Amino acid sequence: MPWSLTAPQMFSILNEINNNSYFRTTGVVLASNGLACFLYILVAITGYLSFGNLVGSNIIAEYAPAVASTIGKAAIVIMVMFSYPLQLHPCRASVDAVLKWRPGRRADSPNSSPSRGGSAPLLSSKKNPKAEPMNDTRFAVITTTILILSYIVAMTVSSLAVVLGYVGSTGSTTISFILPGLLYYKISSPDSPHHQKLVKEDDEVDDDSAEDHLLGGGRAEAVGWRKGLLRKLSIVLAVYGVCVMITCLVTNAFFHATH
Repeated sequence: MPWSLTAPQMFSILNEINNNSYFRTTGVVLASNGLACFLYILVAITGYLSFGNLVGSNIIAEYAPAVASTIGKAAIVIMVMFSYPLQLHPCRASVDAVLKWRPGRRADSPNSSPSRGGSAPLLSSKKNPKAEPMNDTRFAVITTTILILSYIVAMTVSSLAVVLGYVGSTGSTTISFILPGLLYYKISSPDSPHHQKLVKEDDEVDDDSAEDHLLGGGRAEAVGWRKGLLRKLSIVLAVYGVCVMITCLVTNAFFHATH
């Protein structure tokens, strides 16, 4: 769940890394996710060692008042205080992009950027025109709306398990299964300009190899068959994600209704 929430930050990280090569990016992802995984597993193990099957959704609230538990609560306050702006940034950018989107308009148009202050759009190409910045009024309205809605949720929902359950069943399945399948199906379409650009680049690479000229027909047929199979599998992945989301939502609703 935490990785699903912070996944949008990856675009900003890629833009800010001086050397955003595949090797460097992979190292950043493995290091950050590995450290987070180690800390979460450590907290989970210590929680079960302390309370066994009686461990609650918020482990810090299970411990009796003491210096160690107070430090833990203070650390959570600091984490929320500094991580909330980081979560708000991609949320505001996504909301602004959705509000600016119009059917039939290309994604690389000058008005489609969620950036503010003239900064470059997420993972933008240098060939694209400079994005139109978000004005101060729009910035303030979107930010205030998100703050108010999140504050209402925080004040009305008392169980952390409810939040984790619904966020995990919707956000995690969408980011992990549904969106990758739909995006690949969209990009791999023969009518997609991104697909045509990738095919052109592959053809330029193939022209540099004499062996590919000799086996071009068979290789092209194999590549076409593989791409067709991947498109079908991408739809299967998206449908699987929708089934998982529905199952998790029903399970969470039934579990919390009976408890």
